[in-house]
Amino acid sequence: MSWKGFLRVVQRLDMLSEIAACAFAMVAVSVFGQEASTKPDNTPHTAPVAQAQKPHRVRVEEDVQKAKLVHMVYPVYPPASNKRLDGTVVLHVVVGNSGDVKSARYVSGPTRLVNSAVNAVLQWRYKPTLINHVPVEVDTTVTLVFPPPEKLGPPFANK
Repeated sequence: MSWKGFLRVVQRLDMLSEIAACAFAMVAVSVFGQEASTKPDNTPHTAPVAQAQKPHRVRVEEDVQKAKLVHMVYPVYPPASNKRLDGTVVLHVVVGNSGDVKSARYVSGPTRLVNSAVNAVLQWRYKPTLINHVPVEVDTTVTLVFPPPEKLGPPFANK
């Protein structure tokens, strides 16, 4: 190998070492968040503590929420017509922090009975649901059974 060939090899090695040093510096910055040449501070780094976020609304099964019912208004049958007036209406209900029904939305059932069901359920009151002694909203389902007019009784599904 000639002297010129030897110098070319040394120059290439020097260039490769500079590239390697730059690559190392880039990795150090991205991994450690500081330049490799800077001195790390001696303060201990701790992960931020995530505070438990309080739930705004919780999902409660229908039977569990039914046990907290303190005031119930029975639905009124719509005016009689030649059509059948019995069936089961299912509503999606949101109960507020204070136990009052904030909303009742139709899910399924005979459409002729929906207004009666919604108007009744909006008047219901529940004992507030507490999580860590703090009242929260409740997302639940209410099932109202409208029996044939000659068999009137409580409008709950038998389970």
